Amino acid sequence: MRPLVQILIVVSSSTLMACSEGDDAAAAPTAIAEPAPLLEPLDAPMPDSLQDAAEDIEPLPPRPAPRRPNAGEAGPMTADQMQARALRGFQRADADSDDVVTTAEIEQAVAAGQTGARAWTRADRDGDGRLTRQEFQSVVAWRFQRLDSDGNGSVSAAERQAARQPAD
Repeated sequence: MRPLVQILIVVSSSTLMACSEGDDAAAAPTAIAEPAPLLEPLDAPMPDSLQDAAEDIEPLPPRPAPRRPNAGEAGPMTADQMQARALRGFQRADADSDDVVTTAEIEQAVAAGQTGARAWTRADRDGDGRLTRQEFQSVVAWRFQRLDSDGNGSVSAAERQAARQPAD
């Protein structure tokens, strides 16, 4: 940073001199001086002590992944798009890929931060502790119909936001 400041000072002073000299400055270009070498401060840490200090630092814990906006969050979402998005979540939770999400798999998904347990347990309509793909898809279809307040076949961002607001 210091050499940059020195260069800027030299260029600024040359420009000022050129402006004050008028037309004569255009005829004689000014030379730019080389910056002075950068010297280490006397109290700079030695490389060995930097290595020791780096080894003493504990690594930070991993940060959770930032929440990505939902697919179609900005625009309208059709029933097929909502089903596809929900199915991806179902497949992530279905660890053994048997088209059934069990209570243990729900607990794993919750621990991984994929979802909230309440939503999954509410989707288990027959209360047997197992959420089949068919049960899940019927709940998603019901949810879509509930969100599509104007009945136009798509759920807008405004309709999604209105559904998040508590009922008065």
